[in-house]
Amino acid sequence: MVNITRFKVLGTLAAVGALLLAGGPAMAAPPTGSAYTCSGQLPSGVYSSITVVGECDVPSGAVVTVSGNITVTAGSALRSTWGLDAPVPGATITVGHNVTGAPGSLVELGCTMAHGNCDPASTVLVKGNVTLDAVYDAALNGIEVLGNVTSTGGGSGPNGFPFSVKDDHIHGNLTVSDLNGSWFGVIRTAVDHNTTLTNITLSDPDGNEIVADSFGHNLSCTGMSPAPQLGDAVVGAPPGYGPSTVGGKATGQCSTVG
Repeated sequence: MVNITRFKVLGTLAAVGALLLAGGPAMAAPPTGSAYTCSGQLPSGVYSSITVVGECDVPSGAVVTVSGNITVTAGSALRSTWGLDAPVPGATITVGHNVTGAPGSLVELGCTMAHGNCDPASTVLVKGNVTLDAVYDAALNGIEVLGNVTSTGGGSGPNGFPFSVKDDHIHGNLTVSDLNGSWFGVIRTAVDHNTTLTNITLSDPDGNEIVADSFGHNLSCTGMSPAPQLGDAVVGAPPGYGPSTVGGKATGQCSTVG
């Protein structure tokens, strides 16, 4: 015997569901904005992507949200540490996917009291990777990267700018190789997975500072000149400040970093 009451109930539920779908409030998708090419000052706003051509300066206090990628083209500069030769405090930058730097570019992300004298510090979140291909220089200061940070080749040469990885949280791997510059350091940075530093040649005898970091897995250092050191980063620091911790194995020139 057919249960007519059961069919009536099911039919009523289906009708109610259809009404809810048709007339209920829609779940709004997050805004994505439009693609933007930056050549000058970057206005606060929501963008689907940003392509840097020439110099792109993030002003103090700017709030920039990018649902996709930031691409710094060859020879261009993204400046969010110094801007127009002045510190850039209080900026907030959120990148939904990746940040890439092409050959000869300058990539500055983040500004802190320790690097840039920024008060308040900026807030920078990259939900993908930071990938640098033979860039002229990079300054990654006080930023959070959910993926990997990879820099291959490039450098500012013996009289150029320092390449800094300071006060960052990198959830993936940190890999820097074949860098020829004036100074490089990884300071007060947490890397959740592996860190590999290879063939980094610097003119500053105080370069290649590996100080007060937390390396979640393995740390490997080879071909670094000068050898990895605490350097003057510990001058005036409280007792015990300086050595890094390594959750896995520290090998090569970094075997005694902790």
